[in-house]
Amino acid sequence: MGEKIPEYIGKYKIMGLIAKGGMGAVYKAVHPSLKRLVILKKLTIRNNATVRQRFKREARILLDMQSPYIVHLFDYFIEGSSHYIVEEYVEGLSLAQLLEKQVALGTELSLLIFHDACLALKFAHARGIVHRDIKPGNILISKRGEVKLADFGIASSESDPEDISSSIPDSSATIQDSNLTQNGVTLGTPAYMSPEQITDSKSADKRADIYSMGVMLYEMLTGTKPFSSALDQSTLEKIKKGSYIKPRKIDRTIPKKIEKMICKMMKGNPAKRFQSIEPVIKIIKKYLLQYETKPIRIALAQSVISKNQFPVPDFKKKNEKWKKTFPGLCIIFCLILLFVFCWNKGLVHKTVLRPWYTEICLNMEMPVTTSIDSDLPARAFFFTDDGKDIPEVSGSRRVFFEKDYYTEKNGIKTSVKTAGSKNKNYGTKPVYLKPGNYRIKITVGPYIIWKSISVGKENLELKIDTLKDKKRNITVKGESFDLISQKNLTDKTDFRIFHRGKWILLEDAGENELKTGSIIKIKASCPGYKEAVYSLILDWYQDELVLSAGLSPE
Repeated sequence: MGEKIPEYIGKYKIMGLIAKGGMGAVYKAVHPSLKRLVILKKLTIRNNATVRQRFKREARILLDMQSPYIVHLFDYFIEGSSHYIVEEYVEGLSLAQLLEKQVALGTELSLLIFHDACLALKFAHARGIVHRDIKPGNILISKRGEVKLADFGIASSESDPEDISSSIPDSSATIQDSNLTQNGVTLGTPAYMSPEQITDSKSADKRADIYSMGVMLYEMLTGTKPFSSALDQSTLEKIKKGSYIKPRKIDRTIPKKIEKMICKMMKGNPAKRFQSIEPVIKIIKKYLLQYETKPIRIALAQSVISKNQFPVPDFKKKNEKWKKTFPGLCIIFCLILLFVFCWNKGLVHKTVLRPWYTEICLNMEMPVTTSIDSDLPARAFFFTDDGKDIPEVSGSRRVFFEKDYYTEKNGIKTSVKTAGSKNKNYGTKPVYLKPGNYRIKITVGPYIIWKSISVGKENLELKIDTLKDKKRNITVKGESFDLISQKNLTDKTDFRIFHRGKWILLEDAGENELKTGSIIKIKASCPGYKEAVYSLILDWYQDELVLSAGLSPE
C-alpha cells in the first residue's frame, strides 16, 4: 500500500498528490484564506544543507517575481523536518506536454507563447535573475491561454551569487515528472543548455537564457530539437559550432526573419548573440502586430483543453483582411463621392427624383455698388405654407451670387451682360421642392422680401425686381474740429451742400432731395480756418452720412 496522503499540511487542505520522489513530493492543495488551488512543493531530504539552501533560494527569488508571466509564490514554511514552498496552481499543460500532443505549433501560436515567455525572462533579468533552466517543461500554459514561467530552482541571482552544484528536480505545477526521484548533478537540461553553461554553469549569464529560449522556439516551430538530448562529446562539439539543421529546411513556412533571429540566439559565442531579450521581444511584437492576438490566444487555450491533437487554424493577417475589403471600400467611397457630387449639382433631383421634385431658381437684380467688395450678402429661405405653420424646408437655404442673366427668344438663350449697367444680376443654385405652396424670405442688408409661390410640376425661374434701381433718401450730419488742437468747431462751422448747381446750407436741403447713387459735394467753412470740400457717393443701401471735417488754421 502507498503512503497515506495527509488531510492537511500546515494550514493547507491537501486535495491530492501530483508527484513523489526521493527528495520530496508535490501536492495540490487549497489556500485557506484565498480559497484557491495552490501547489505545495515538499522537500524531505535530511542532512543535506546544500539542497535545503537551494530550496530557500528558490523561495527567496520567487518572492520578488511579481509578474503575470511568472508563477506566483504564496508562502514558504517549515513543518517538522520538511520544508515547503506554496506556489500558484496553473490548471492546464506544460509546453512540453503540449508539444508531445501537437508535435509542432505553427508560427503564430509558437510566437505568442514565446512572446509571453520572453516577457517573463525580461522581468527576471531586470532583477538580476538568470533562470538557467529554460525548457518546455518549465513553461506552463493555462486553459485560458495564459503563459507562465516556472521553476527557479537552479536560478542564479546577482544579490545571492552563491552557486550550488546539485539540482532540485523539476516539480512544475502541471507535470508529473519522474525527475523528482533523481538527484542530478548538472545545472540545467542538456538539450537546451548553452555551451558555456554546459562547460561551467557559474559562467552562465542572461545570454545563456537567451540561447535556451532560441532552442525552445526551434522545437516549437519544427517539432524537433536542434541537438541530441544525450550530452556526449560529439553533441557538445556541434553545440559549440552551432552545427544544426536550419529551421526553414524542416518547415519552409517559417519566416526568414524568425529563422535569422533563432540562429542569432543560438550562437555558440555569447558575444555574438543578442545581449538582452529586448531586441527579441521587439522582433516578435513586430511580427505579431500583423495579426489579431485574440484568435491566436483562443486557439492556444483550445489546444490546451483538447484531449487529442488540436488542428491549428490558419490565422489571417490584418493586411490580408484589408486587401480583401479595400477594393470594395474604394468602390463604396467613390460611389458616395459621386452621389454627393450629383446631389449638390441637382442631378439626382433632375433624374431619379424628377417625378417628385420641381426645380426652383431665383434671379434678382440689385443696383451696382461703388465700393470694392461691398456687395451685400443676400440669402433666400424657403418655408412650407400649409395654412397653419410655416416650417423651413430642410436644406433649402441659398446664397445669391453674381451671375449673367439669360433671356430666351425663339428658343435661343442670350446672355444679358451687366457691364456699364446700373444693376447687377444675382442668382442662386436651384432648390428642389415637392409640389405645393411655399413662402420665400429674401434678406439683403436692411431689406426683407417675402414672396409666396405655388409649385407644380413645371420648373420655375423666379425673377425678383424689388430692389432694381433702388434708391434711398440720405440724411447728412456735419461735425468739425481743429486738426492741431482737436478743439470742437461744429457750432462755428457752416456746412453747405452743392445742390442743383449752387451751394446751399445743409439744413436748407429738402428732406427728400438727397438720394443714394449720386455724387454729393459738401463744403465746411469756419472763420479763421481753411475751407474743406468733400466729394462723396453713397451706395444704394446706405442712407445716413456723418461727416467729421478736420480743419486747418489759416
